[in-house]
Amino acid sequence: MAITPSNPGFLSHLLPPGRGWISRLLLALALLTLAPASPPAMAQSIYDGQIEAIESLIQRGKFEVARTQSRALAESGRQQRLNNVEAYGNYLYGRALLEDPASESRDRVAGIEALRRASAGFSDAGLTAKVDSIVAQLREIAARESRSVGRLPLLHEIRPTAPPTVRDGDDEVDESALTAIVALQNREIEALNDSQLRQLLRIQQQDLALDSLRFESLNDSFRLERQEFLLKQQESLTNEERQRRNFFVALALGVMVALALLYLRFRSAQRYQKSIRAAQKRSDELLLNILPRTVAQELKETGRATARRYESVTVVFSDFVGFSHVASRREPEELVEVLDRTFRAFDDIIERHGLEKIKTIGDAYMCVGGVPEEDPDHAAKAVRAALEIQQYLADTGDFQARIGIHTGPVVAGVVGRKKFAFDIWGDTVNQAARLEAAGCPGEVTISKATRQLLDSRFVCERIGTFEAKNMGTLDRYRVLDSRLMKNPS
Repeated sequence: MAITPSNPGFLSHLLPPGRGWISRLLLALALLTLAPASPPAMAQSIYDGQIEAIESLIQRGKFEVARTQSRALAESGRQQRLNNVEAYGNYLYGRALLEDPASESRDRVAGIEALRRASAGFSDAGLTAKVDSIVAQLREIAARESRSVGRLPLLHEIRPTAPPTVRDGDDEVDESALTAIVALQNREIEALNDSQLRQLLRIQQQDLALDSLRFESLNDSFRLERQEFLLKQQESLTNEERQRRNFFVALALGVMVALALLYLRFRSAQRYQKSIRAAQKRSDELLLNILPRTVAQELKETGRATARRYESVTVVFSDFVGFSHVASRREPEELVEVLDRTFRAFDDIIERHGLEKIKTIGDAYMCVGGVPEEDPDHAAKAVRAALEIQQYLADTGDFQARIGIHTGPVVAGVVGRKKFAFDIWGDTVNQAARLEAAGCPGEVTISKATRQLLDSRFVCERIGTFEAKNMGTLDRYRVLDSRLMKNPS
């Protein structure tokens, strides 16, 4: 086990049982004095405990032991260059002398001197509260000891011609200490006879005057050195402040340049991201014009769109009547413009009714209901959209069209790697085209499968049968009216 003050219980291994506790404390002080220097934080914690122990001894009246330990504490603080620890040692030593009822006059004077040294140490350590406490104690001693003895003149009273000085904290401590010492000496003088008193008083006044002169001289020297130190300190602070100001100016300029560069980079990144978002938006809009939203999303996420079978959809197929004749009477530009306007109107109509455009083939237009999102009302929506298309063509008079509608299963999806196009396949598409060919201009022709999905709000008329490839003869119906035409869902 290392013999250091930080090892608890190390005294019990060094001393045999039965020794006195005073011997143990003295040995602890000796070990503390001879122990190697500890780190500042550990040493401070050790000294804090020692200070509390000495204060406890003073409170219990163990003044002799307290004086011994406080002297050792002051010496340890001096060796460790801990001003506050040395000051505490002097402070506790002064208290042990002053609070001991058995102390003689010279011991009490020594106690006051110890308090003065402690005040100087506390002042250097910045413990102003302790300095004020010492001043209060010295004044209390002076007031207590001079109650029955006339007050001796102070220095400015002995030397009335001396110029008044401004006292700082150290001067106040020195004067309070001097006053307390004089009060103690006055109490000792009180016990003398008249002749001895006068002689001693005369000697004491002379010594006091000499001490005051010496003290004033030392005080002036100290004040001069203090002023020189303050001037040097002020000059150092000025230089330091100038360097700090230059540093902060350079730092501010650097920060401003860095912020400017960051802002320019941020603006550039914003413009770049804005252009990317605009391009992405245009790309998404273009993709949605080509493919349904769900199919486009699947294509973006996986790189392909899986074909899917739908058991019940309604296909709408329209074709213009006499398109070749109409085209021969119009200029190509005018014909394309009219076709574009007409097909745009078709796009708006089927979008309003929730249908999906599949493609245009020359003058033919095909759309479907129930794809790619399944819709139980796809047949009714497809018929209403077809009736509205016929109404639009009747109002504009640009073309006449036959429209065929059939309901059945299809397969829908995207095939190939380039020029994606969403398409549907199956016999249902062919039957819708044959119904369109079997119909009349300006009418909407539907199959029996579609008719069975319509409710009573649709007025339909059976107009006969037609030959469906691979299916034989099938019934066909003509839609005459729908009460929902004027208010589509």
